Amino acid sequence: MDDWTATALFSPSKARAQQAQAKDWAAVDAWLSRRYGSRIPSFERNEDTLQALLTLANLNENADEQRASVERVQKSALQALGRKQDGLQGEVMQGVEKELKGAESLDVLAELGVVLDCGSGDVVRLGKEMVNLGLEEFEIVQQVKRAEAQLEALKREQRRITALLEDLRGEEFKAPSDIVEDTAEWTRLAKHLKAKVAEYEERLGASKTISRGIGIEHVQQRMGDVEEQKAALQVLEEELRAFQNLPADARTARAEVERAREGLRRLTTKRDRLFEGLVDPYNR
Repeated sequence: MDDWTATALFSPSKARAQQAQAKDWAAVDAWLSRRYGSRIPSFERNEDTLQALLTLANLNENADEQRASVERVQKSALQALGRKQDGLQGEVMQGVEKELKGAESLDVLAELGVVLDCGSGDVVRLGKEMVNLGLEEFEIVQQVKRAEAQLEALKREQRRITALLEDLRGEEFKAPSDIVEDTAEWTRLAKHLKAKVAEYEERLGASKTISRGIGIEHVQQRMGDVEEQKAALQVLEEELRAFQNLPADARTARAEVERAREGLRRLTTKRDRLFEGLVDPYNR
């Protein structure tokens, strides 16, 4: 298996390109054979040479076709001049014959037929073709003007976009050097916030469920309980004030309490004696 076949098997696009190139070389060789016969001059076969020879062959074939068209028009003109013309065509043709002289006139008529793509010497047809050519010229001029206007608009847009691109390439639009670290941090925070949002939504849903089950009576009852707890707290605070001056040590505090109790008993005994002393005179 040669290189061309192996390449074609593994790359169909290359195979198609090589086939097209082979056809182009075959066309060039055929054209050179028609021009030079068997004595074709030697030359280097490469892509540039192929393109140049293809262009030359196309131009040569177009020139041959134009020459053949001129010959056909000249032949038709000679035949038309040899025939008797009648009607409008005859009058026009006679006028042309008076103005045109000899071979120069035939050349002008032939060139006119080639330009108008009219293969016969029919004067009426040539006139129609000239009118059509004028219309086509007008349409082409209008199309060219519209194309130029569009081209100018595209150029203005290109200049605007180019200026905008230059601005976007400035320092103020450049990405910071720590964009990767910031992006990673933002991604982490976004995940964390997403989890928190889900948690808060769950809590909010639970609180809504609980709040729907709480009525005004329940709230009033809870307020009454709170007031009772406040009153009990005040009583406890009053009782605790008596123990504010006690030392922090438990044993010392107990001794202090016992001394206070002993003082309380002495005061109680003294009070009772005073009360008895007040009561005895009245009993006597």
